[in-house]
Amino acid sequence: MNRYHLIGLSAAGGIMAGLAWTSWFSGLILLAAFVPFFLIENHLFENQERYRVNSYFAYLLPGMIIFNTMSVGWVRAASIPAMITVISGMSFMMAFTLWLAHIIRMKAGILTGSVAIISLWLAFEFLTLNVPLLSPWINLGNGLAKDILFIQWYEATGTGGGTLWILLSNLFLTFFIVNLLTQNRRHRPFAVLWIALVIIPSVISATRFYTIRQDNSELHGTVIIQPNIDPFTEKFTTPFSTQLEKTIDLAERGITGGSRWVLTPETTVDDPVNEMDNLNNEYIESLREFAGRNPGTAIVSGLVSYILYPPDKDPPSNSARKVDTTGSWYDHFNSAVLIDSSGILEIYHKSKLVPGIEMQLSSVLGRFIGKIVPYLGGTKWGYGSQEERECFIHPVTGQTAAPVICYESAFGGYVAEYVRKGANVLFIITNDGWWKNTTGYKQHLSYASLRAIETRRMVARSANTGISCFIDIRGKILQQTPWWSEALLRGSISTETRITPYVKYGDYIMRFSAILSILILAYVYIVLPVRKKIQRFK
Repeated sequence: MNRYHLIGLSAAGGIMAGLAWTSWFSGLILLAAFVPFFLIENHLFENQERYRVNSYFAYLLPGMIIFNTMSVGWVRAASIPAMITVISGMSFMMAFTLWLAHIIRMKAGILTGSVAIISLWLAFEFLTLNVPLLSPWINLGNGLAKDILFIQWYEATGTGGGTLWILLSNLFLTFFIVNLLTQNRRHRPFAVLWIALVIIPSVISATRFYTIRQDNSELHGTVIIQPNIDPFTEKFTTPFSTQLEKTIDLAERGITGGSRWVLTPETTVDDPVNEMDNLNNEYIESLREFAGRNPGTAIVSGLVSYILYPPDKDPPSNSARKVDTTGSWYDHFNSAVLIDSSGILEIYHKSKLVPGIEMQLSSVLGRFIGKIVPYLGGTKWGYGSQEERECFIHPVTGQTAAPVICYESAFGGYVAEYVRKGANVLFIITNDGWWKNTTGYKQHLSYASLRAIETRRMVARSANTGISCFIDIRGKILQQTPWWSEALLRGSISTETRITPYVKYGDYIMRFSAILSILILAYVYIVLPVRKKIQRFK
């Protein structure tokens, strides 16, 4: 193969991987999408004398840029500089991860190198889940979100199991192709292994999909509100009281005698509410009055809140800022609140904040981010967060809900923490209107299905401009609203109490891979050189 063939393979891999995040292609293409990348690696490994050590990275990078552009290029709807930053950063890290595995293969052989591909990539995904400036949005396991019939076993593995499945499939398929092209008889075992790897998990999943039963012994009526307030033209020009009136009017039309929950979107109230004096707030009073007219109904709503702290020399939290020269401090939060006729019962502060938009960064980095990312409901202040998850308990029925705010729904292990704290149902509130009519809101919607499968909890999702929906414990959407339209949904949500292996153990596959990656790197860069020196000495 010449360099044009290698560049072509890189582009093919990028296109195939990117197709999984489009709305018109199955994510199952990922089971073969990395084969072109691995064929490049094998060619460079077998012809080391012709290529430089960094050649694999150079050939990978164009494909990774294509992959990231196709999957998260929708960020351009908010900011083109932000899109360029995200695509270039993620492409570099993905290419570096596979390049490092290639170096390990050259130093330690094909077996160690193959294991390194899997462990290093899963370790990279583990970092995206735990390092605030990174994002797990296009972790490979997420790419199967549309194909719920094939991934019911996520209840045991989470998306890490999906990534493992994808990487193993691509490796076995690559070994098959390489051995077939060289007329090596070993291609047949690899063909059998690949077919078994694809079919067995699929059959197990399909069986689970059609046999699992939802607990319908305790159902509670729920109304989901979609007010459809344009975040670019209405959100900060229309009076906040008018926006709330619109939301409450929709709720009045949707509520019935059996309704127990009313769910409204993220930042339904975007005029900051003082948490310490919320009973005197006009927005809270409006919601209280609505609850009073509908006894037995609890409202879960999104709002921006703040806490004022007394004067002090040191900030009371990492995110606190000074009010003025008096020395007082304040924190702003992207919050979810549980309200009934008596007022706010519970409040939760969003704690997985969007990098560069909602989180407060250091002065230098913060100024840079501020230049490339417009105000999307967070950069004006930077939001605070909280350490622990907070569940909302209905004051009448006792049903326990997880208030998941927007970007948090992309984190499986994070959502599982709510269930470990007793959540029977997942409430996702979001405002996806920032991303306009792109694949971004569709991807975000599909990730809600992943959370339903992992936790075996029903999902009620309220999105400002859509898509709002009810999702069953199999990840199947039962009802949904149209995109960019004023709408409401009525449905019933079950009280689930089962604990899945994933809820119990979290991202154990990724944690194990991170440890394994450290051991492999230690073996290659410490043990092998020491062994060679000892042999030379002998």
